[in-house]
Amino acid sequence: MASRIPSAPAAFRVVLSPAGVLVDGGALLRSRLLPRLLGALLQAHEQGLARVDSPCTRADLCARMVGMAELHRTQVWRALALLEASPLDGLIAARARSSGPFWLAADPLSACHFELENGRPAQGPALAEWLGQQRAVQPRVASALLPLAYAEALARADFLLDRGELYPARLALQQASAHVPAEDLVAAAALALRRARIARRLGDWAALQDELRELAQTVNDARLPATERPPLRAKLAILGAWHWYGSLGQPAAALAKLDEIPPAALAQDPTLRGDHGNLRGIVLRELAVTRGDAALAAQSIASLGDALRAASLAGLPDALQVCAANLSNTLGQLAEAGLLSAEGPGVPDALRWLLLSDAICARWQLGRSSLLNTIFLLRLAALGGLRFEALQRLATEQGLPLPADSYADLAAQRWAGCRARQSQIPADQRCAFLLLWARHALDEGDAFSATDLIRQARLQTRKLRDEQARRRYQAEADALSPDQRRA
Repeated sequence: MASRIPSAPAAFRVVLSPAGVLVDGGALLRSRLLPRLLGALLQAHEQGLARVDSPCTRADLCARMVGMAELHRTQVWRALALLEASPLDGLIAARARSSGPFWLAADPLSACHFELENGRPAQGPALAEWLGQQRAVQPRVASALLPLAYAEALARADFLLDRGELYPARLALQQASAHVPAEDLVAAAALALRRARIARRLGDWAALQDELRELAQTVNDARLPATERPPLRAKLAILGAWHWYGSLGQPAAALAKLDEIPPAALAQDPTLRGDHGNLRGIVLRELAVTRGDAALAAQSIASLGDALRAASLAGLPDALQVCAANLSNTLGQLAEAGLLSAEGPGVPDALRWLLLSDAICARWQLGRSSLLNTIFLLRLAALGGLRFEALQRLATEQGLPLPADSYADLAAQRWAGCRARQSQIPADQRCAFLLLWARHALDEGDAFSATDLIRQARLQTRKLRDEQARRRYQAEADALSPDQRRA
């Protein structure tokens, strides 16, 4: 005889009134604070807060309960004590019972149906009105207009960011910050996101941490519109993953951070999807090379391919050139580690993707202060043993011949092209570039130039904060030294 599946218990009917909380028609839990505290937590939960991973402080809850000057610890302690002998025991969880922060426990919450005294559900505009927030009148046309000085400085910063002029872009954002509209959290977050991008690209991890803290506070601020919270939280997670990977050197933790982002948030924003897939591919590549795992290598290529597709179909040239360059570099590193399948893409395909990235940069005047594409190109050429004439043929097929007659000549032109902005190029990027340039100069028989480039690279290694990276570049410089090669 088949066993019967027990039906789910009916939800408690919880009514919030000014005098207290009524649970399933039982005795009234008399308290003027408890219903308002529950209402504030319900509203925060509806907006993605008041959860174990994003709890609310006493100040957050007090701000929602209009008319309260302060939420005292003793008041909170007494309100929570009322719940202990009721069916709502355990509904409000806290790290510290009287001081918080606070959140609604998932299991007790799922067993409750909350109403206001007039029978309306305790949610949305009805709950906001009950809390005294009067959110019904919200069209504020005049205040929604951005100040001209803010919009102009932000546009200038974006222009400079696209071209890799990071310090001037940082200055433009500083000028924009003086004109942020009062109480406009979204406008303030836009500046913080751009400052974080600059810090990440400069390898300024301390500044990135500061921006992450500010963004986290904004995400958890009750005044932030609910519609803005999910995309901002996703961008914060991606930047946090960059910190785990770039600053702390923990690709597995970065991958876990990226996998926390809901797929729905990525599906709605191609820029976000491209940023997510790009970093996920890089992190998976690091794990694949470290572990010698071909399955992770395939996932890395798939993630970068997804990012490239999103950028290409959405018409985002900057994101497209970044994804194409990273896909190229990833194919090269995986080929060097022996993790590419024989029937899959190889070094020639990697070069074609890189040449596409180069062509996009040239047409749109992007990344003028970056040496990464040239570093990837010189590495791939050395890995594939490709003569410059063969590379030139590939570039011509792509429709943008390289204006050089050798690898050393190409490197010299790229170095001269960003001379005015070399201080904005991270020191490890300069070290890698100079040593690769020296390697190709030696292969082309120019030992004199190679010796000078190695000397310059040694000077750059002194500016590296990472001791391990400094030793690695110094060892590479020693191995490249013409005297050491002859020995």
